[in-house]
Amino acid sequence: MDKLVKVSADKTTIADKVVYADTSQLRKKGVLGRSSLAPNEGVLLAMPPRPGLSMMYSIHMFGVPFEMAIIWLDQDGNILDEKLAKPGKIYFPKGFFSDTRFILEVHPDHYPLIARSQAIQWEDVSG
Repeated sequence: MDKLVKVSADKTTIADKVVYADTSQLRKKGVLGRSSLAPNEGVLLAMPPRPGLSMMYSIHMFGVPFEMAIIWLDQDGNILDEKLAKPGKIYFPKGFFSDTRFILEVHPDHYPLIARSQAIQWEDVSG
């Protein structure tokens, strides 16, 4: 069973069924294979702890038939960048280098709240 987390922005719950993807297999899978993403679902990709070129933190939308809000976060959950992603494109955080440690993929309805937030918080709810 996948580890699930509840994700919040500005003390408002965004989604409570977010897969915590902390293995390369789970990160590779992301949302692939899904036909849709419910407003309470998402994936939080835990990236290897090293700063690097922004393109190392790219998200591709090939084979994903729906829009998503993509949020790049640092070690403390501070928002580094956010984008409204459309199918068939590649997205990566702004700048040449990034301190990305987490990438959050959630329903696009949450984008307005995320775009005006400073940070994202999460807590384990799988146990």
